[in-house]
Amino acid sequence: MSELPTYEGFLPALPATIMRILGVNPPSFIPDPISPIVEKFGNRGVERIIFVMLDNLGLFEITYYKPQFLIEKADAIILLSTKNPYTLGVLHQLMFGGFEVEPNGFHLLKSLFEAGLKTAMIGREKDVSRYKRDSNTTAIIKETDMATWIEAAKVINRYDFSFIHFLDFEQLHRSKSRLRQETPEELIEKLIKRTDKWILSMYKQARAKSLLVILGNHGRYRLDLNYQGKIAQWRQASVPIGLLIYKE
Repeated sequence: MSELPTYEGFLPALPATIMRILGVNPPSFIPDPISPIVEKFGNRGVERIIFVMLDNLGLFEITYYKPQFLIEKADAIILLSTKNPYTLGVLHQLMFGGFEVEPNGFHLLKSLFEAGLKTAMIGREKDVSRYKRDSNTTAIIKETDMATWIEAAKVINRYDFSFIHFLDFEQLHRSKSRLRQETPEELIEKLIKRTDKWILSMYKQARAKSLLVILGNHGRYRLDLNYQGKIAQWRQASVPIGLLIYKE
C-alpha cells in the first residue's frame, strides 16, 4: 500500500474525471476532474470503463483486510472527500456531480449517451430505477451479488461504461443477525475477500484498454462495529476510496 500511487480528490469530481478519460468534454458547471488521474490514464487509450461500487469498503478495510488482487494490481488509489460517504449519497454524487438533481440537465449516464457512448447499469431495482432516469442506459436488475457478478461477465466488454453495484452486506447482515451468526466485522471481511476474487475474474475477462474503477463507500447506513482502541479510531477516520486498475 505504501508504494501505491495515492491521490486525493473530491467525490463529486468523479463524473468529470470519467468523462475526460473516455474522451468526452464535461460541462463547465460540474466539479472539475481530478487532474492527476486524468493525466495518468487519459492518454492511455482507455476504450471502456468498468465501474464497480462496493458497499462497506474504505481506506480502513483495504489496509486492514488486504484484499489480494485489489492491492497487488491497483495502479492508483484516490482518497475521496465527501459530505456524504454512504451508498445513496455516493450514487447521487456520481450521477449528478453533487447533491442537486440533474443540475442544468447534467446526468452522467445521459451525458455519455449524448456523446455516443453505450452505458449499462447493474444493481437492485430501487437503486437502478432511481438513478438511471431517462439516460437511455441498459438497466439490468439483479437482486443478489452472485447474479450481479454473473451478469457483469456478459456486459463489461459490450459497453463503454458499465456500472456494477455489489451490496449484499445489508441483506446478509440482517439475516445473520437474526440467526446470531457472524459479526458484522466477520461478514465485511468475508464479502470483501469474495468480491476481490470476483473482480479478478472480471479483470481477466476484460478486453485490453479497459479501466476498472472500484469505488468503495460506507454502506447504506451507519454500523455499530466492535473494533477497539486505535483500530476503532482508524476505522472512524476512514474515507471512501477509488481504486483504479488498467488492463493493457
